[in-house]
Amino acid sequence: MESILSLEKGYFFIGVFFAVSLLVIMAIMLDLWDGVYTAKRTGQRVHSHKLRVTIAKVSEYWRFLLIGFLADCLGFLFSFYFLPFMALLFGMGLIVVEIISMFEHAKRRKSHLIDLPEIIDGIIAATSKKDAEKIIGVISTKSEVSPHH
Repeated sequence: MESILSLEKGYFFIGVFFAVSLLVIMAIMLDLWDGVYTAKRTGQRVHSHKLRVTIAKVSEYWRFLLIGFLADCLGFLFSFYFLPFMALLFGMGLIVVEIISMFEHAKRRKSHLIDLPEIIDGIIAATSKKDAEKIIGVISTKSEVSPHH
């Protein structure tokens, strides 16, 4: 029984679990950083609400990892169970969710909504019919090039 429940195996399990947890937290922080960058690029205000959501996300993700680790603790009793597989699987899933979120941020940055504040400023500043026609031309050009239509 002692060979199954070795101290080295326990340290290894805990080390892998904390490494996975750290990688998940790093992915959350990268998503937050990317989200703030996207908000700045698109001219949106960055609210403290986003930080509270991030803290809530960390605690929710931590619960998922702990559930996986608890299942792994049962597997720890078997000699063939040499890694915290559930924590690894849950951690990879959570990291994939954060990567998808960053792709969504990139899509928002690349959309033509970034140009909207500039176009609105141009409309407000238009003092003549010629200026207004120029702005309408810019809008119609952007809508023809848009991949969304």
